[in-house]
This record gives sequence, structure tokens and C-alpha cells, in this order.
Amino acid sequence: MDNTLLNNTLLTVLTYFVSLMYVISLGFYGADFFKGLAFAKTYKHPVLIVTIITHIAFLGFLTAPEGYIISFSSSMLMSMVALTLTVVYMFIEFSTKTDKTGFFILSFSAGAEILASILLLTSEANGPAYSGLGIGIHLLAAIFSFSAIAIAGLYSFLYLLLFRQIKNNKFGFLFENLPNLEVLEQLIKHAVVFGFLFLSITLLAGIIGSIQTSEVINLFETRLLALVVIWLFYGASLFIKKLFGWDTIHMAYLLIFLFVLTSTLIMLMSIFSPTFHSISF
Repeated sequence: MDNTLLNNTLLTVLTYFVSLMYVISLGFYGADFFKGLAFAKTYKHPVLIVTIITHIAFLGFLTAPEGYIISFSSSMLMSMVALTLTVVYMFIEFSTKTDKTGFFILSFSAGAEILASILLLTSEANGPAYSGLGIGIHLLAAIFSFSAIAIAGLYSFLYLLLFRQIKNNKFGFLFENLPNLEVLEQLIKHAVVFGFLFLSITLLAGIIGSIQTSEVINLFETRLLALVVIWLFYGASLFIKKLFGWDTIHMAYLLIFLFVLTSTLIMLMSIFSPTFHSISF
């Protein structure tokens, strides 16, 4: 697919505007977290919702010429990661009523979207494009899964950081502004639930999509087996205290490891293969 942005002023403006909205959202959450400004606390949620709506509209305009089929180029994947990170965080925030970690999540989202915008504006959007409801749900769920895994990993890191500060009797800025350990534990659990849900959808939709398109996926492929292992670990982590007697500290280390493992797989995938599977017909 040619770079339609270079020949479309509206899309070029929207590309800059979406990145700007992420920066503004990050600014509002940062102003609330670091300065406690009442204005930022009041308007950061509406700004975040507008950012998400703007991003979805941008993706609609961008993919409309291709029949709303997303091309899974590096730039598009980065943009989708930014969107799904933000959407998953928004659901976690609304379900837990805790908004003091938004700055950390949106830092990654804003960085990913700015990088995606640079790639979209400076290179051709070459990448595999997939059609079909099953495979579409499979791919979108996979991106949502990674975002939930990333959020769970970040929350786990914040939990360990705060735990270490308390253990060492260092009650500094993070101690005063981050949620307490009990709330962070709940945030981790919510992120794990979302991660397990989307991983389950990824596997199920992948099976349905392969049946619909008569594609044969090697069930013993290393990367597919790794996905199943991650899915099993995430499922087990929902009941890890009852099953293994683990505390949240051990669970946090496991979730950080799973995030690193998943990130490594995705990085290797982007380097050596344009698709996650080795598919034959």
C-alpha cells in the first residue's frame, strides 16, 4: 500500500493531531500526578476519551481506501499498541476508580503513537493485510493482549518499587502519590484478567479464522507454543495464591518476566517474520 498520508492533507493533519492529543492527555495526567492541579484532575478523563475517539476516527480515515483492512506494518502496529494500551488502561481506571497510574501508561502510549506517526509520515506502509472477521478479531485481540500484559508488567514494577521503598523506610514522592500496595495489587489483578481474556480470544479467534480461510497452522510451532504457555501462566496467575501459595511479590516477578518474554517474541517476529505464524495452504 502506498503512503496515502503524503497525498492527503486531512490525514497528515490528523496524524499530527492524534499525537498531539496523546501529549495533551499525558500532560493532564502528569499535572495531576506531580502537581495535584484541580483543573487537570477534572478534565483529564474527558481529554483521554477524546484522544481515544480521535485515534479511532483517524484509523478509520486511514484504512477507508483499503476497505477498512488494517495493514500490519511496523507503523500501524505501533499505532494500534498505543490505542489498545490507552483503551485497556481506561477500562482498568474506570473499573478500579484509581487514576494515579495513568501518567506511566500514557507515557508509553504517547511514545508509541509519536513513533508510529513518524513512521507513517516518512515511510511506506508495507505490511501484510488480513481480511475476514475471525482473523481480524484474532489480530486485534493479540494486540490488546500485549497491551494488558505490558500494563500488568508496569504495575508489577511499580508494586516492587513501592514495596522496596516501604521496606527501606524511604517514604518519598512515589510513596505519597502512588496508590498503596493493596490498590496496586488490585490493579495488577485487573490487568491480568484483561490479559487472560484477550489471550483467550486470540487463541479462539485464531482457530476460527484458520477454519474459515482453510489455512493450516502448525500447532507445534515454537511461537504458537510460547503463546499457549503465556496464556496458561496468565490463567494460573488468577489463582496463583490458592494454587501455589505465592504472595504478590512473586506474582509481580512472574508478570514482569512474561512481559519481557512477550516483548522479546514480538521483537524477534518483527525482525525475522512479517507474520506471527508459519502458515501453509
